[in-house]
Order: sequence, then C-alpha cells, then structure tokens
Amino acid sequence: MQANRSNFLRFLLQSEPGKPAISNGLRAALALGVPMLIGQLINQRENGLFVGLMAYFVNLANVGGPYQIKAKAMAAATLGIAVSVFVATLVARVPVLAVVLTFVWGLASGFASLYGNAGANVGLVVGVSFISTIAQPGNLEIALMRSLLCLIAGGWAMLLSLVMWPFRPYDLLRIALADCFSAVANYIQAFLGKVATTENILEIRKALETARITLGTVRIGQPARSWMNEQLLVLIQDGDRLLGSVIALTELLETHFQHHQYHAVQQLVDDALEQISVILQAIVKVISRKPASIDFGNLNRIYEALKEQENLQRKAIAGSETDYTTLVALTNLVLMIEKLLKQLQYTAQTAKSLADRSKRSQRDVDTLLLIKDEQRSLLSLLKENLTLDSAIFRHALRIAVSLTIGVILYSITNLPMGYWVTLTIMLVLKPNFGATFQRFFQRVGGTILGAVLAAVIVATITSKPVLDIIILLTVFFGISLIGVNYSYSVVFLSIFVLLIIDIGHPIGWQFAGFRVLNTLIGAGLAFASHYFILPNRERDRLPSQLATALRECHNYFRDVMAVYQGTKEPDSNIISQRRQTGLAIGNAQASFQGLLREPQMQKGLVEPVMTLLVYMGRFTSAVIVLAVHLEHFRGTVPLPELETFVCQVSLLLEQLADSVEQEITPPPLPDLEQTLHKIQPHLQALRTARIQELAVNQGHTPIRQAVIDYSILDLEIEQVVRRLTAMHSAMVRLISIN
Repeated sequence: MQANRSNFLRFLLQSEPGKPAISNGLRAALALGVPMLIGQLINQRENGLFVGLMAYFVNLANVGGPYQIKAKAMAAATLGIAVSVFVATLVARVPVLAVVLTFVWGLASGFASLYGNAGANVGLVVGVSFISTIAQPGNLEIALMRSLLCLIAGGWAMLLSLVMWPFRPYDLLRIALADCFSAVANYIQAFLGKVATTENILEIRKALETARITLGTVRIGQPARSWMNEQLLVLIQDGDRLLGSVIALTELLETHFQHHQYHAVQQLVDDALEQISVILQAIVKVISRKPASIDFGNLNRIYEALKEQENLQRKAIAGSETDYTTLVALTNLVLMIEKLLKQLQYTAQTAKSLADRSKRSQRDVDTLLLIKDEQRSLLSLLKENLTLDSAIFRHALRIAVSLTIGVILYSITNLPMGYWVTLTIMLVLKPNFGATFQRFFQRVGGTILGAVLAAVIVATITSKPVLDIIILLTVFFGISLIGVNYSYSVVFLSIFVLLIIDIGHPIGWQFAGFRVLNTLIGAGLAFASHYFILPNRERDRLPSQLATALRECHNYFRDVMAVYQGTKEPDSNIISQRRQTGLAIGNAQASFQGLLREPQMQKGLVEPVMTLLVYMGRFTSAVIVLAVHLEHFRGTVPLPELETFVCQVSLLLEQLADSVEQEITPPPLPDLEQTLHKIQPHLQALRTARIQELAVNQGHTPIRQAVIDYSILDLEIEQVVRRLTAMHSAMVRLISIN
C-alpha cells in the first residue's frame, strides 16, 4: 500500500525532460505587466488589467516556429477572442442562449486541434475567453468596449512577440536539427555506458520528425525552393541516415563482438564511437551558430588501425572456418565504420556551408523527403472528422457537453465565481483518459496550495506595488514551468488568478475556498466526462497501435529481404519504410505510456507489452543491419530455403498483428530453427570454398562476392529468430491476461 502511494505521488510530481521556458515566461509577464502599469498611470486599473489578461491569452497562442505560423495563430486568437468576448457579453443575460452558445464554443474549441498545436492553443484561449465573459453580462456599449480592448491587447501581444522580440525565422529549425544530432550522440554515449534503451532511439526519431514538421511549416507559403531550405533538408536526411548506420553498427557490436577474441577490436571501436560522438557534438555547435572545430584526425587514425586489424586477421587464416567467420564479421564492421566516416564528412561539409552561408555545390536532395505543398482545405478536414470514429470529434463533444453542464450547474446554484468551474474543465479535460486523470490531481493539488498561499500573501501584504510585482512573478514562473511540471505551474498561476480576478474586491480565506470548490467541481466534471461521454482509453487504443507497428515491421522486413531474394532492386522506399516502422513503434510506445497513466490498469499487462515493444525495436534493428548492408550487395543468386524463411517470418508477423488486434491466441510458432539449419549449410559451404580459394591466392571471384553478399545475413538471421520467439511468447502472455 505504501509503495502504491509513493508511486502515485511520483507520478503526479514527476517532471518532464527539458528546461524551464524562461523566454515564454518573460514574454507573458511583459504582455500582462505593461498594460497593468499603463492602466494604473491613467487611473484605469481594471481596463489595464483586462487588456493585460487578453494580451496574456493571445501570447499563449504563440506556439513558436516560423514567423508566418506565429503571426497567423496570434491574429486568429486576437479576432477569436474579440468575437467571443463580444458575443458572450451580450448573451450572458439570456440563460438559454448562453447555454446553447457555450456548447457551440466548446465544440469549436475542441475541433481547433485539427489544425495542429497552433490550432489547439488558439481554440483553448478563444474558449477560455468566452466562458470567462459569459459570467459577466453587459450591454452593447460594454460589449463593443471589451472587444476594442481585446483588439488592442492582441495588437500589443503581437507587437511584443513578432516585432520587439528578437526574431530569426530559421532558429527553431536549427534547434530542431541540433537536437537530432545531439540525440544520436547521446545514444552513442549511452551505448558505450551500457545503458542504451529503445527510448534513446525513439528520442532520435521524435527529434527527426520535429525537424521535418518544422521544415514543412517554414516551406509553406514560400514562393520557391531556397538554398537554405535545401541545405536544412539535406541535414535532416543526413540525420536519418546516420541513425540507421549507428543502429546497425551498435547492433553488430552487441550481438557479435562480445567474445574475448575481439578484445583489441572492441577497444578500437569504442574509441571510434567516442570520436563519432565528439564530431556529432561539434556539428551540433556549428548548426547552432556556436564556434566549433570539426576534426576527423582521430577517427581516421582509428579507422586505419581497424583496417590493420582486418589485414592481420586475413593473414592469420589457416584454413580455419572459425577464423574466416571472424574475418567476415570484422570486414563488415570496418565497412560500417567507413560508411559512418563518409557520412559524417558529408554532414560536416553541409553544416559548415550552412554556417558560412556560402552556396557550395549541393549534393542531390532526396526527393523522398521534399516537402509537398499540398494542403487540404479547412472545410474538407472538418468534414472528415465529423464522425464518432474521430478521436478529435469525441474530444470536442466531451468539451462541449462538460462546459454546458458546468454553466447550467453554476447558473442554477448561483455558485460564486462559477466560471472557474468551466475554466477548470477547459484546462483539465484532455483527449485521452490518462492525461485527464493526471491533470485532475495536478490541477486540484496545485490549486489548493496556490489558494492557501494567495490568501496568506493578501493577509500579510497590503502594498499594491508589491502585490503587482508578485503578480508578474507568478505569471513568469507559472508559464516558465508549464512544460516542466504542470503541478508547479498551477500553484503559481492559482496565486496569480486569485490576486488579479475581481481586483478591488477583498480577497480572503472565503474567496480562496470558492476557488478550490469550483476547481474541484470542474475537475470532477472533466474526469467524469471520460467515463460517460464516448470513453476513449488507451487500453482500447493500444491493441490497434501494436498491430500497426507489427505490420510495419513486416513491411520493412519484406522490402529488405526482397532484395536478397532477387525480386527487387534497392530503392528509397526502403528508407521510407524504415521511417514508417520507427514512427509506428513510437506511436505504440506513446500509447503504452498513456496506458500507464490510467487508473485501474492491469499490472499484468505491463511486462508482456514492454517485452513486445522492446523486441519489436530489436527486430527492426536487425533488419536495419541487413538494409545497411544492401549498399555492398551485388545480387548473388538467392540462397536455397531463404524464400521459405522469409515466408515464415512474414506469416508470423501478420499472425501476431491479428492476434493483438482481435485479442486471440496466436498460432504456434513456426519451426524457424529447422529452416535455419537448412540455410546454414549453404553458407558454410560458401565459406569453405572461399578458404580454399585463399589458399591459392584467388582474389575477386563469384564465391568471394557471394560470401560478401550473405555474410551479414548469416550473422543476423539467428537474431531475427530469437527476437521473433520473444515477441511470440510475450503475445501469448498478453492474450492470456485478457
């Protein structure tokens, strides 16, 4: 019981990776503080506070990124807030109309997330402005005055964010790119420290996708391709290729170079990985416009030492099958190091040219990743989601119904400061149940603590200038800490709200009590909506996410093996499929993390799902090794029984996908070991024949090429079988729990 309580507290108080958003906090404090100061100077304190609050709301719509995206989001927020405040002021005295329009505004606010993070933020602030004003009725003159003040507030916020604040349109993309290469360097360091996990790889994939999305938003609206865009695109592609090569190298080391005879090689490879990490960090600095020197001297020397080890091993062969197998593995290792070295040199050149802004001769841009300017109309996107099958529609409906109930509740009961009920609903209710569950306790706990602290502050401090300073500090810390820990942010923002709302009224323990009561009611309504209004739990979504990931693993394996079978040529689709597989596994991992946040989760699910996800990642790593080797593949006649092996693996992956999706026990594991035993004699025969050729100094022969073509296959198919066996076993345990 004590352990469960400790885990629950850790779950609520855990911080997200990253640093406080200091610049966002400063911008929010300025957006609020300057209008407040002007209002005091002209004896219009309440109007100054109102403008400051609306500017604060518009500032929340600034999601960062390219100038065009920020400007559109903040302009939309300004107009939306002005319209919302105008309508809410006029209809507030008509209860039935207020309830109906609350439902409409709530639905629209939920649907705004269709248009990405910017849309979600705009929808939130527009919805918050409406439900805040609906409790403060007024006539036409007041409505017009409030709308005018909203436009002034929006203009001030946009002036602050888009004009006065330092602006470099490509900074966010540079940061995203730097994060990609930094994540690869971190993965290498984690591997060297023997603490690497699948989460490290997911972090790299997430950084790459962030960079791609950011580049897409930069490119939209530009009349033509630019040199800068193409250089940045090349760096994204370089990051993706480096990821594949690094995964292939670490996979090879982990599975085939742990024996004593590889000790000298292992030391050299560790040194090589260390130098690769150093070079990547230098590239990060160059991309980030920081002074750095990219030196390949040490890595080149290590590479030459590895080549010397390969030559020594080649000379040591004395007709031994074991010695030749060792040579084949070492040769593949040296090839991978050589490939990584060349990739890093190309990447360093691009990064330097980007820093110098000198238009050197450009390498071919992979058309696979060129950003398409196809944009669906807003109306068509909306139509596609007007169905209960859409998670966004279900979430929007929950928001609308919950807000409507909240308005009816506080209107009937005459609950003081009742709009805090609906404000809490807007801030607590999230698309998935686990996040809402977490927000419920974070919001309630933070509000109670914040209310107590606010009451103490007001009881002990009477100086308005001091209180104004505290208000600005709470805004600064509240906004800065949102991305780190929502609980901490709520404490500061609760103090802020209690100090500024209904300014001029006495604030005490009773006032704080109403704040806590309304927060409890609103959080309770948000929490209950996930139980009774179209429940959307990760427990229900996870099977389909796992099935999708398994099918993408199958597609990737099938595409790579088709080349080894001679039925397909290597092409860019393989790179694309690797990315799709990584994204699918990442989505399944995210769904699993959401499941862990849900109450009453079956603890028995954790181990088999974790095992399935881990071994899906390792299976993909083995396929990546095979895919990387295709660069040296020359189309030797396919191995006998290879087609049987591929068919067995393909069928097994499809069966596992069907099993998790339909929640049925998978069929028995096919006899993959027997198929391996049929393949391996052919590989051994090739090696034996090559040893005989070496004895008479025969160089480039068809047998030598066949050994090169299938050496990695020989090393990896056993790993494929082992990992599939683990996945099948995990699936059996998972289904038995259900």
